[in-house]
Amino acid sequence: MTSNLFLILTALLATAAVSFTNAFSPTSIPRQQRRQSSMRISTARPMGLFDSFSKAFTNEEYGAPPDAIKVTARHILVPTIEEANTVLEAIGEGETSFAALAGRYSTCPSKSKGGSLGSFGPGTMVKEFDAVCFAADTKVGEIKGPIQTQFGYHLLVVDKRSGGGDWY
Repeated sequence: MTSNLFLILTALLATAAVSFTNAFSPTSIPRQQRRQSSMRISTARPMGLFDSFSKAFTNEEYGAPPDAIKVTARHILVPTIEEANTVLEAIGEGETSFAALAGRYSTCPSKSKGGSLGSFGPGTMVKEFDAVCFAADTKVGEIKGPIQTQFGYHLLVVDKRSGGGDWY
């Protein structure tokens, strides 16, 4: 009698252990749900109690950090305000492009690239230059200047803004 009782208890424990193990295996998920979840690319497996511990060490709910604020700009640097006004007049006449005028008048090495400074974030350029590039009232494609800095007088065009939401 005791051996039969021992066998029954052992069988019950084995059945409970198997069902407990199956509760945490991916095959315990219904076929329809498995098919839907296999369409999504995910390496996460349901772990029950351990899910709460793993979530404590991840930043999934916060998402990726926002892109850094950047502008892409071109400029023409000249030593005097008279030259800056001459360039502005040539731009107003519309006979040549900004890049061609940068190649002709600018004293900056960027003149070989049409005055392009590439993309940069706040604080990269001198503060007078940054103040215009990152100002909310500076429109993309609009010629601003002359802007006086320690290097001379700049005529500036912001070509693109990125990151930072809709602050500009």
